[in-house]
Amino acid sequence: MTSEPLIVSGSPHLHSGAQSSRIMRDVLIALIPAILGATIFFGPRALLVILITVTSCVASEYLIRRLWHRSNNLHDLTAVVTGTLLALNLPVSLPLWMAALGGFIAIVIVKECFGGVGQNFVNPAITARIVLLMSFSSAMSVWNRPFSYLEHSDVVTSASYFEALQSNLPLPS
Repeated sequence: MTSEPLIVSGSPHLHSGAQSSRIMRDVLIALIPAILGATIFFGPRALLVILITVTSCVASEYLIRRLWHRSNNLHDLTAVVTGTLLALNLPVSLPLWMAALGGFIAIVIVKECFGGVGQNFVNPAITARIVLLMSFSSAMSVWNRPFSYLEHSDVVTSASYFEALQSNLPLPS
């Protein structure tokens, strides 16, 4: 009985033949209803947040790979998917510079520092959201009322639930 030599290799061990760019394109197509929903519920600013995070992710990936003398892989669309997923997890009222910082964190710190596509041990978009939440908790904890962009009021404010409990104010309804 002849035994085959043991081959040690990195993942993936099984391959379907599908390329990353095709899979990411399919993911982007699947995200279209969520993007449309965000735009309908929260207005054009949702598209702006998506544009900012995607641009930040793509620019960060391009620049860091160039700085580290790695080949350009923007054609695989992973940075676009990461930026879109990040934007859909952020409050629409988040300052745009924070959204851009989130894209930088997702790509440079989480994705590229651990080797790039398939090598990161956590999801870059969600990890960037967690870092933003821990760094800018007040901006990340805002609840935006759907369709409020259609109203013409400048500001609506009330005591939060915890503020009302601490100061014995009536609870907001």
